[in-house]
Order: sequence, then C-alpha cells, then structure tokens
Amino acid sequence: MGEAEGNLSFCVSRVVKITQLYEECESIVMNSISVAIKGKGLFNFLRRTVTIAKRYGGNAELMDCALAQFVSVLHHFGCSATFPITSVALARNPKVITKYQEQGIEFAIHGYRHLDHSQLPLSEQAAELTLAKQVFAKAGIQPRGFRGPYLRWNSDTLAVLQQQGLSYDASPGLAWDVLDGNQSAGYRQALNFYRALSANDYPSLPSLRGNLVSIPYSLPDDEALVERLTLRTSPQMSALWLAILQRTYELGELFVIGLHPERFPLCRAPLEAVLEETRRLMPAVWIARLDEIDAWWRTRITTLVSATDTSDGKLHMSVSGPSGVTVLIRHAEVDAYTRPWADAYHLLESRAFTVSARTKPLVGLSPTSSPRLADFLRQQGYIVEIGTDRQLYSYYFDEAQFTPEQERSILSQIEGAPLPLVRLGRWPNGARSAVAITGDIDALTLWDYGLRFLGR
Repeated sequence: MGEAEGNLSFCVSRVVKITQLYEECESIVMNSISVAIKGKGLFNFLRRTVTIAKRYGGNAELMDCALAQFVSVLHHFGCSATFPITSVALARNPKVITKYQEQGIEFAIHGYRHLDHSQLPLSEQAAELTLAKQVFAKAGIQPRGFRGPYLRWNSDTLAVLQQQGLSYDASPGLAWDVLDGNQSAGYRQALNFYRALSANDYPSLPSLRGNLVSIPYSLPDDEALVERLTLRTSPQMSALWLAILQRTYELGELFVIGLHPERFPLCRAPLEAVLEETRRLMPAVWIARLDEIDAWWRTRITTLVSATDTSDGKLHMSVSGPSGVTVLIRHAEVDAYTRPWADAYHLLESRAFTVSARTKPLVGLSPTSSPRLADFLRQQGYIVEIGTDRQLYSYYFDEAQFTPEQERSILSQIEGAPLPLVRLGRWPNGARSAVAITGDIDALTLWDYGLRFLGR
C-alpha cells in the first residue's frame, strides 16, 4: 500500500471512530434528557432547568453551604444521615465530601453517572459500578450501599450490587397515602416512573434477600413536596412528613426521608419538625444512617431463641443476641421484671424467663408452609416453630405459597389479634420505629449538573 493510500485509510478509520463516539454521546445525551422528561414531565423539566442556577454555582460553594447547614441541623438533634452521591461529582470535588464524612455522614453510591440503571444491560451496570467504586476508593471512602438514580433498578442491578460486594440497596420507592386524594398529575407521573409501591399494601421495612438488604424510600420526598405538589408553605410540607412519621410509628416501621441538599433551605422546617417529634415520642424512635440500619437488620436476625416446655405446662425461654436486642411480651404471665412498652406489649429486662399462657406465645407454621414465610416472620422478630397442631399456638399459618403482597396482611393478622405473644423488637434498645435521613447528591456544581446530560 502506498503512502497516500495509507494516509487515506488512517483518515477513514479516524472518521469512523469519531462518528461512533458522536453517536454514543448523542445516545447518552438523548437518553439522559428523555429519562429526565419522562420522570418529571416536560413542563417540570423546563421549570427545573430555570431553578438549577439558583441552587448550584460555578463551583461547589453553594452546595457546600447547603451541606454545612444540613449537617448542622443533624448535629443539633444528635443524629446523622446518608447521602448517596453520583461518583463523577465526587471525583470532581472530593475534598468537599470527605470533610463531611469526617463529621459522621455516610456516603453511598448513586451511580457512576446519573443514568437510569433499569435501562442498562448487566455488563454496563457492572462497568458503571466498578468505576463508581474506584472513585470512592480514591477518595478514601468505603461505600456500603447504593441508591439508583431516579429510584430505577432491575434484577440485574441487584445481581451486580451483590457481585460487587455492596451490602444494601436503597432504591425501592414506597408511597404513603397522606395526601387525602389531592395528588397532582405530576406526582402521579413520578410514582409511575419510580414504579413505587403503596405502603397500604407493602410494609416499610428492610428485607434481607440473598446477601443484600433492601431498604425502601418513602414518598412523598422533597422533590414531590416542592416540584410535584408545588406546596408553598412549611406547615403544608411538614404536615405530610409528620403524617408519615406517625404512621410508621404506629406500625413500628421505617421512615426514610429523602431531602436533596440543594433543596435543604426549602425543606429545612419540615425536617426539623420531624426530628423534634421523634425526640418527643416514647417509646423512642431510632434515627440511624442506612449503613447502621443495614448492619442492625443483619445482626438482629442472628439472635438465637430457645423455647422448652416445662413439666408444669409452662414455657422456659432464653434469648442470646446482640447488644440492644429487645424482648417483648403481651397477654401472658412471666417470672421476670417487665415494664410497659406499647400496644399492650411489655419490655422484658431478662434474657431467660418462664412464660405461662393458655397457648404457646409463638407463631406456629405447618411443615408445608413456604420457607419464605418463615424467613419473613423471623426477620420481623417473631419466634417461629414448625408444628402440626394449630391449637398449640397463639398464631398458626399454613401457607404453601407466600409472596411480598401477603406481607402486610400477615403482619395485620398477628398484631391485630390480642393473643399471647413473645417476640423480638425490630429496632435496637426498645425503639418502636426508625427514621433514616437521606439526600441524593446528583451534582455539586452547575457544571456537574450540565454534564449529566453528556453522560459525564
């Protein structure tokens, strides 16, 4: 081949590569924009672009200030938070983030780039997560968890998270019915886009599946309050979050607050209202980071409980578990000191005790019941025994099939019937419910935000 032909061949190959890169960038840009429009709606997308400049600056100063105010409020109430962050934003501003890590804030992975993971094949999700972990490692941060951008994920996402050794996924959206039917079209669109489930049908609780703890995200979040429902006053916003807090408290469940730091000035009062109320409630509310919730859920289910029939028809029980594990009892006599707790339960101070009740204060399961049901009940703190005589037990289930759609119903059957029961509390040190404060950091500067749509 002559020199001229060689140069021509080289030029052609470069043009082909440039064209491929252009097409790839164009695809990423269009994907990012279309996902944003699908999630927010065209009007909200355009309105959001107008407000971005007010919340971000050319450098990280505005976001740093918002984070400082956010963390100051948390410290005032003696608690911390989890901030999932897009790794490209972390890579551009590592000093801003590590400063807050040193102050006790947890940072989780929010994708390498702010992309819809549910639309990526497994190989691309794995590559994105590998890059994200490399950025975290370079910044000296060891991430334990993940939240998908746009709360979007699929089964491949869960597989990749486990392959990469992450401990929890905080992506699933759970919507609370606190709007009295006053949902806006924008909020309904968001719930559909997030594929959010209803808290009327599904409990707001962690769930260990395989090696991954799934932690639900509560809706409405700050974006819903400000952008979707267009609430204008702090009392309006506070009322919705306080309603979720009250409901999770009554059910003994988890309220995961979502407050993006750039909206902190707008939602500071609702957050403070929730934190003030949590400090007032007794039994207490446990306020914890997502990594602490993940660790506790894994540790508590390792608790060992033995139950032995005595010669006089009673039941001797002993509990061996982690520090902070709580033993609750209701509608039964016990030979140990107790103190009133909630919902007719008393809290037992002893870890070895004898119970007298007309039926075994446990949950009986038939030998043919689904192992998934047994696993679910044990994760909730119920003490399960396999048996064939339903008359022996306060509660007895014979369910060959068990799906997540049955979880709320099963819990209602147990907690709604005033029968003898001994169980473990879900949360540490006698807490009745739990709250986690989280805030996704999609960008730290105006440039970060703009580069999102270039896939960078």
